[in-house]
Amino acid sequence: MCVRSVSHLLLIVAFLAALLSPVGISTTSLTAAPRLEAAAAGLPTAVPAEFADLYATLDAKLKAIDGYISSRWRGDRHDVLFSTELLAANSNQGEALLRDQAWQSVILSLDALQALGVRGVKVAIKYPVLIPGFPRSAEYLDFFKRLSPELKRRNLTFLAQMTAGFREPAFSSLPVAGHYAGLTHERYRQEKRQMAETIIREIRPDYLTIENEPGTQAHNTGLSVTVQTFTDLVQHVLNGLDRRGVLVGAGAGTWDDLAYTQALARTGVDYIDMHIYPITGDFVVDRAFRIAEIARRAGKKVVLGEAWLYKARESDLRGSAVAAAPGLFARDAFSFWEPLDVEFLTVMGKLSHHMKIDFTSFFWSRYFYGYVEYSDATRRLPPVELFRLANREAARNMVATPPQPTRTGQAFQRLVRPGP
Repeated sequence: MCVRSVSHLLLIVAFLAALLSPVGISTTSLTAAPRLEAAAAGLPTAVPAEFADLYATLDAKLKAIDGYISSRWRGDRHDVLFSTELLAANSNQGEALLRDQAWQSVILSLDALQALGVRGVKVAIKYPVLIPGFPRSAEYLDFFKRLSPELKRRNLTFLAQMTAGFREPAFSSLPVAGHYAGLTHERYRQEKRQMAETIIREIRPDYLTIENEPGTQAHNTGLSVTVQTFTDLVQHVLNGLDRRGVLVGAGAGTWDDLAYTQALARTGVDYIDMHIYPITGDFVVDRAFRIAEIARRAGKKVVLGEAWLYKARESDLRGSAVAAAPGLFARDAFSFWEPLDVEFLTVMGKLSHHMKIDFTSFFWSRYFYGYVEYSDATRRLPPVELFRLANREAARNMVATPPQPTRTGQAFQRLVRPGP
């Protein structure tokens, strides 16, 4: 094996060590992990019968949204910072983020993303990782203090988001249960203010989102969240805050009550941070348009801090937190969704230009480099196993010479580097 191959192998190992759950991959899942020959050859992957209706519904909805935007957009281009989630630096990884290999995976990820032309990254600095008393909080702070100058060196715009860490093992390895026990709104407000001050003073991102997705935060923290408590938290963080040139914002998902956006628009935030995942119902047309209009009328900038195509029927969305359903997010891993992901990115690109959004970030950046093939073996795997397989495929394609993006990654590249 040549030195270059050894180097690539070590990078893959480092990447997986940082991105994958600390729990090892089972022998069964390793032997079931398929290669993506069809996708690599650019051939369409058949849609499984169990998802045929959903695929057709989402395809039709995307085409309808595209038609709506195209009928109103004159084609003028805004200077949108098309960005993506830096998953390798997501603090939901827990203490795995503090291992030496984690930094190597960050560098590998940044190199691969910049090969696509990415102009910025969003980083999840989850509450309460920077609160003194949380296990290894000083080490988390050191990690992000190291990350910030690296992003500046690469001329990447940096959006930090300090929403609450997830409880679900499929999404997070942070030991948050003890910290959330007995949590009150008063303590939550005080600690969020403390974290915001630390991030601004020590890490210095370009954007800082204080809070988002009220339903998700209620699910994660166990607190009862209303428009009043949500707005009170944002106001508490903002009052007298020395922003030091950092743009500070907050927002909600398009599936949340518009009253949250209306209340935030009356605060001192610099921007409204909108999230788009489900496209069913009126979540894009007209919710996203109304959010942007509320922000504009209040003189606020508009950010699309998270976006990805949620593979969900309307019935899937009843009675659960939209962003806290591992089984639904696990669907994203399968390669047969790739044409819809390409379509979604293209539509969100048009939306961003039409709405004059300053910063648009696509969440599941691993699918820019790898998916999992759907099969009888993989369809039965739990979400955490599917995420591992997708991470492994993405790592393999990132370290190829040259890197091998998926068609979704190529679509992102076209957004960032449009042709004539």
